[in-house]
Amino acid sequence: MSKLKITQVKSGIDRMERQKRTLKALGLRKMHATVEVEGTPQILGMVKAVHHLVTVEAEIGGTYTTLTPITLQESLNKANAK
Repeated sequence: MSKLKITQVKSGIDRMERQKRTLKALGLRKMHATVEVEGTPQILGMVKAVHHLVTVEAEIGGTYTTLTPITLQESLNKANAK
């Protein structure tokens, strides 16, 4: 699996409790915090649930590329197929 850099860009305040717990499970505690994780299906599901609160960069070919939630899965599938 490829590495993902997930950065929180919006606050979890006034969000549903489920989204707050998802941010916490991803390891994001405060604004502009960044975590590096493997791009597993579980992580991708969590990112999809809070995509409006985070930005995602995927390591493809040694460089990090910012991805939208729609292209995230497609890009990871292409990278893993090679």
